[in-house]
Amino acid sequence: MTLLYSATSTDVTLADAIRLTGLGADPATDTGDAVALLASPKAYTVARLSGGRLTDSEKTIELPAAGSAAVFEARIFNRDAELRWLHTGNGVGTAVIVAESLDLCAGLAKRLDPLDAIETIENKYLLWGRPLPASTDVGTGTGGPLTGGPRWVRLAEARIGLLDVPLPRAPRPEECVYLRTVEYVTTEPDHGNAGVAEERLVELFLALPKQSDATNATNAGTQARPHAEARR
Repeated sequence: MTLLYSATSTDVTLADAIRLTGLGADPATDTGDAVALLASPKAYTVARLSGGRLTDSEKTIELPAAGSAAVFEARIFNRDAELRWLHTGNGVGTAVIVAESLDLCAGLAKRLDPLDAIETIENKYLLWGRPLPASTDVGTGTGGPLTGGPRWVRLAEARIGLLDVPLPRAPRPEECVYLRTVEYVTTEPDHGNAGVAEERLVELFLALPKQSDATNATNAGTQARPHAEARR
């Protein structure tokens, strides 16, 4: 049995939701940094959240309340928790955090009923696009150009163009980028049928592809549940 905890706040800005949950606040820990998927009318951005600061491959990301650069949906995650935020109007929205630790949900206003999973399934999605050669890396994060530390890597694919993603290290030859998730299986009370009730985003990682992965490819922003809403 695994308990998945969650909490929510309404009428909160994305910046305040990040601050309240503390996600990505401690870059000194292995799980401190987080990946952020940010959708605005102008662009779709894969960002890094570290020390409470959002960055893309080039600069710090500002979070305006309105305009074409304003984020209308965000999913921010690391190995410990996932924060979901959906704009509802006037620069504020609904935030939901899900985690297997109740302490990580303490920052938001209303605690939701925990989900009691009979099983968890680790899943992965192959991101569209292959990493460009190391000489075309667009950033090195906290590591130098020849180190194995965090860096930005550019993915290229004809159907999506170029996409910069934050990774824990440089890719090795033939490696691809995957999105790791955890699925939570529950049973419904009337007949006991089991099904996946929730899926939590966990991390981006590098691995050699398998033939079966080709049918499970995704853009970083299109998989899993699209809204930052409570499960019930």
